[in-house]
Amino acid sequence: MAKTNFSGPITTGPIQNTTGTTVGSNVRDAAFLTNVATFPVTYASFAVTTDADRLATAASNAASTTSVTFVDVTANVPGITAVGGFEMASAITLTSSADDSGLTASITGTDVFGSSQTEDLTMADTGVATSTKSYKTVTAISVSGAGTVGTLAVGVLLTAQVTVPCRSLFNATPLGQTSSTTNKNLANNIVIPPFSRITNLFFLTSTAFDTVGLDMQIGANVAQAAGATLNSFDQDYFAGDTGNETQVVGNWHIPAYFDQTQAQATNCLNVSDDDASGYEIDKAVAITVNTDDVMTAGQGYLYLEWLQRVNNTN
Repeated sequence: MAKTNFSGPITTGPIQNTTGTTVGSNVRDAAFLTNVATFPVTYASFAVTTDADRLATAASNAASTTSVTFVDVTANVPGITAVGGFEMASAITLTSSADDSGLTASITGTDVFGSSQTEDLTMADTGVATSTKSYKTVTAISVSGAGTVGTLAVGVLLTAQVTVPCRSLFNATPLGQTSSTTNKNLANNIVIPPFSRITNLFFLTSTAFDTVGLDMQIGANVAQAAGATLNSFDQDYFAGDTGNETQVVGNWHIPAYFDQTQAQATNCLNVSDDDASGYEIDKAVAITVNTDDVMTAGQGYLYLEWLQRVNNTN
């Protein structure tokens, strides 16, 4: 049997009308078929080794630095391991050797999906300031005013957030494929068409993660006015927050065991809800976590069900 792709809602039942009064004659009695996708992760998916000067060293960024000199502006954020054919994104740290608390660092880079993003970060007083966004790459950092008071280093932090895209170049789990595998399978990818409705979302922890906390959020890309994608990644678009603990073995459903706000629930009812009108786009799903310490064990998977393009279609 040949493979068939459907771009719209797949329904069962005879009546498609949305107007009328007689059930079974002119009131819709059609149901929609469910799409299902899963994405596996392990403790290695979130592995980051703290390194305060992994991206930029203090030796290369002395006092009065206004434009940061990087170790390598072309590389993915160093310290993030490629697992299963995809590359993660990480929060970054700016370590000031003096009082830079009155200064702002303007960060330019890319999010986990490769879209451009920016962030203005208040710097620290002889300490560390951590970005609120995850970066796949960092291409520029400028410092306000006359520049830094002392030296500046840029790195990554074990206990900061890591974002994993639910997309892979090959099916490492469970098929054991690698980048050199012929006819690679991409079954792990989760990309949801616009106007779809998520009917079930949960994270199953099958092997406990050996960390005090594994706070999880489920996010996606969001289109802005005129379809712009700058700063388009919303790390908690569908569910979760920074206190949503999923470390132990369990089935973490929304909304009882996987936190979900009213806004997040609305985004599940229509995955295009926050997109600019007229620029509704596919949702590439991503998992963002915060860990408390080094992990050496843990495995789970994200499970999603949705009705394809049921909103704004008949």
